[in-house]
This record gives sequence, C-alpha cells and structure tokens, in this order.
Amino acid sequence: MILSWIFTLAAAIPSTLGHRNRIQDDDQMIVISDSTYSLNMEDFAFADKLTKEELFGKHIPVEVVNDFKSDIRLPRRHKRNGVSRAAKLWPNARIPYAISPHYSPHERALLAKAVKQYHEKTCIRFVPRQAGEPDYLFIGKVDGCFSEVGRTSGVQVLSLDNGCMEYATIIHEMMHVVGFYHEHERWDRDNFIDIIWQNIDRGALDQFGKVDLSKTSYYGQPYDYKSILHYDSLAFSKNGFPTMLPKVKSATIGNARDFSDVDISKINRMYNCPLEKSVTAPFARARHVPIYSPQYQQYHHKYEDRPKIPLRSFDMQQGPIMPPMAQVPSQSLVVSSSSGRVNYNTNKPSTNSQCEDRITVCWWTADRCRSPAIYQVMSSLCPKTCKFC
Repeated sequence: MILSWIFTLAAAIPSTLGHRNRIQDDDQMIVISDSTYSLNMEDFAFADKLTKEELFGKHIPVEVVNDFKSDIRLPRRHKRNGVSRAAKLWPNARIPYAISPHYSPHERALLAKAVKQYHEKTCIRFVPRQAGEPDYLFIGKVDGCFSEVGRTSGVQVLSLDNGCMEYATIIHEMMHVVGFYHEHERWDRDNFIDIIWQNIDRGALDQFGKVDLSKTSYYGQPYDYKSILHYDSLAFSKNGFPTMLPKVKSATIGNARDFSDVDISKINRMYNCPLEKSVTAPFARARHVPIYSPQYQQYHHKYEDRPKIPLRSFDMQQGPIMPPMAQVPSQSLVVSSSSGRVNYNTNKPSTNSQCEDRITVCWWTADRCRSPAIYQVMSSLCPKTCKFC
C-alpha cells in the first residue's frame, strides 16, 4: 500500500512541475513547448479573402454571453474602463502569443484578420512567442470566450472557443488583452445609459458594476455607444427584457461589428502610439436628456415610478449582512475599501442636488433597494442606483 502511494506521488510530480506552461484546450492538456504555434503567411492571405458575410454575417448571441456569464476573468470589484498602471500594459505595445493547434484554417484566418486590424489601426503588435519567452498570450479553445485585462505574468490565457469564433468577438476579447474593460462599466455611464436592475440575472449583477476612478483612465475619450466593448440591451437578462438602455433616442448599443473610432483612439492613447487623432463619439457628450427606452410604456412603465415604502427603523446588528459591508450599530456603516475602512453616517438625507452614490458597490444589492431590511442604508449610500432622488 505504501509503495503504491509512493509510485503514485512520483508519477504526479512531473505533472505539477511546469504547470504554468500547461493549458486546458479543447478538453485536452497541451504543453506549450519552445516550438510554439503561431499564424503564418497562408493564414493572413486567407484572411484577405474572407467575405463580408464571413466577417460580419453573424454575431455572438446573447444566449452565449449569458451562458459564459462573463468574458473577463478578474477578482470581484476590480473593474475599470482602461487600466492606468504601467505594469498592466504590454511593454513597447508588443504582445507575444502562441495559438492552439485545434483551430481550423478558417478560424486561423479570422484570428489573422483581427491581428491585422490591430496592426493597421494601432501600434499594438501581436508577435509569435520566441523560444523560452516566459510571458506571453496563449490563444486557445479553453472554456468559452474570456480574457484577463491587460498584461499579467507568465502564460496568459485568451479563450476563444467554438462559439466565439467570429471577427467582432475576437477583436472584443483582444481589446481586453490590450487593457480595456467594458464600456458600460465606466463611472459616468449613468449619464448615458439606464441599468434596469430588476431584469438582470442575480448571478450577473457584478457585470454591471461601475469603475473605480482612482484606478482608471478614459484616456480623454467620451462615452461610446458604438464601442466594440459595449454589451447589448439584453445582456444577462433573466426574463427576456432589456437590462440596459441608452438615454439618447437615436443611439443603439451592442451591435458593433468592428472597432469604433473611439476604440482606436483609446488604444493609441493608452500606448502612446504616434499620429493619434482625437475623436468625438456621436451623442457622447449628452447630459440630462430624456430617458429613451424602446417600448418603454409597455415593458417598463413601473421602472422609474416604483412605489416607495415607508422608512422603517432597524438595527444593522440584527439585520442581514449586505456584502461587502460589515455589521455595525444602526445609523453608522463601515464599508470595506482598498485603502481601509471608511465610516459613513447614514443619517444624511439624499437630495436632488446631491443625487450621487456614495460608494462604488451599489450594484451588489441593487435589486433589493426597497427591501425593508436595507432600505435605510441603500437610500443613504446608493440613492442614484436605487432611483431614490
């Protein structure tokens, strides 16, 4: 019995060594060796022959997005529009990569087309990984469509599975690799879109959090309805009704098939690319415009004018915990933050002149704004998200 255990342990040791270079791909374990796979001239030649229908004829369906839940792999609450720390940027705008051998010639052509567009419109360069190069991007059929944001260390995974292989999805995920989060997560998004919390699947509420301005940069660019990084109106819907809607009547969201001008401008500014031109997105500077929701009266007539319940007193020590907030005596609340614990006085009323959220995690319990147990806290800390003002 002991000998059997020793042999089992000995056999497992080689599989644990070098695990950083082992990636799950198409239900198989692939060890990336020094002789890595990359795109070749034939792939780029095939890419030039792709028709518009092959490039833009289909788009990743809402069902696929909802099934994978998120195309960004990151710790909860670590969200921003574009990374601002130099450590998260790829040095010299150079992204070493290796790709899975499981892609078909047509799929390789789509990857080549996306890479070519980055090369032509920005100074980003996807380059084949050199032998022994430790930090690089692995592109494979791992588990749906997802990427980390910006540069990490070691082997960094960009998963483009079978349901993700279309041009718009590829450049979307690659823009995450470059260093950008979704457009609807910008801190100023409430000036441009309405989040309809009651239609969002509860397991996906964190996909509608807002950015932390202390860790982000918009790179001088306005909100962009046409961004390739903007989700559509039905993203993560639990009932088939919209989860977000633009405030500008003539705007549409989530139907981009290619980079917007603002997308390109932000990438070039992030990496200090030469010959960058400033771009203004249509409607992006709108403020205080009437809310526009398609079929608003039919589907969302209760959206803004939800009945308010009477204010009830309660003791936080005996009530439910509202993560990530800690239990403290009533009339005072301690909120966790990256810089420590911050005290808020919940006695302060919200007024129309100060209709702003006082914390950045209101999305966490946005579907329970009028719950008697947390009504007082939410009305004080999250008046804008909860539409109390």
